[in-house]
Amino acid sequence: MLAWRCVSLVGATGTLRAPGQLADELKGATEPVLFTGALFGRIAPYARLLCHHLASIGRPWAVESDVSVARQPALLQLARRSGCRAVLIGPDPDPLGRAGGADRSSEAAADLRRIRHAGLLTVVRLTLGRDGDDAGVFARAVRLCTTGRVAFPQLIAHEGTTTMSAAELERGLAWARRRVHTHRAIWRRTGLLGSPRRAALLANYRTRRELRAEPPPEPTSAMRLARALARPIRIRERAAFVSTLVGAVQASGEQVRHAWLGARAMRDETVAALVIRLEGTVDAHAARKLVARVRRAIGRTPERIVVDLGGVELVSLSVLTRFLEEHAGRLGELRGRLAFRNLRPALVAVRRNLHGMLPNAALLEHALEEAS
Repeated sequence: MLAWRCVSLVGATGTLRAPGQLADELKGATEPVLFTGALFGRIAPYARLLCHHLASIGRPWAVESDVSVARQPALLQLARRSGCRAVLIGPDPDPLGRAGGADRSSEAAADLRRIRHAGLLTVVRLTLGRDGDDAGVFARAVRLCTTGRVAFPQLIAHEGTTTMSAAELERGLAWARRRVHTHRAIWRRTGLLGSPRRAALLANYRTRRELRAEPPPEPTSAMRLARALARPIRIRERAAFVSTLVGAVQASGEQVRHAWLGARAMRDETVAALVIRLEGTVDAHAARKLVARVRRAIGRTPERIVVDLGGVELVSLSVLTRFLEEHAGRLGELRGRLAFRNLRPALVAVRRNLHGMLPNAALLEHALEEAS
């Protein structure tokens, strides 16, 4: 894409330029054209008029857009017939859809596949290491590029404020770039139908050769832990649940339906520990499964672990009774390596919602360390 001529769709006054005027300027051009400055498809009538005018000059072109353009199949077909060959997406709006903390990468991957089915190549630029990114963002980026059949993935480091250390970001990026350029990933992303796809295949293998010249990076412990915790755990117990929000919901004997426990992992250099942030609902079944996943991911390594309870909304009474009693000895052994964040506010809320009662209060309030 570097050899393409960049042309802005926005004029000096900040308004969109007339498609007819753009077509007239490009009639004598010989190189392909990349249109920038405005997202293609945001104003559908303008995009259709642009396609009609560009069809008359017979010149390959590409355009910047976002994944939502995939929901306009007629426009994509019109763009393809008028000479469009590629769609550039990202870094803003974010293709991973990280706004609000929800993982929308599966929806974005489906949209990217729709663009490819329309016959257009995709160039996706992802900035990783943004403020709030956990260690699982690298695996999610690889999955988005692979399942979304992105012909030209561009993974770059975020330059603004970030909670991720420079070393963690550098190692994660190196791992993700190498993973997205394996043999299997390249063939799955590009295919081999038509000359544009052959060109994409060759370009990806050139990048692969460059990456193979560097030492192979290994995933960090935080990345391994994030991968183990990536899949949410469904809440199954028929037990009483109590809210961890002050005055929100009292304990209930009914089963909480359609509830999940999610977990994200990242390294926090300020406390020199792996931080696991829990989100959603916790019952004894989910807690046991979470412990098993953490053990498989980090084994007996001497990593310090901090469990952040800031995202927990409901907890079952079986966690406060049976689960804590079963693991009391193990919790004692982990003292010095295991700490909690946002534990005190949650305990205050649980005690208030249980009318002053708190099972295993001594264990919770004295045996467990509160991390800063």
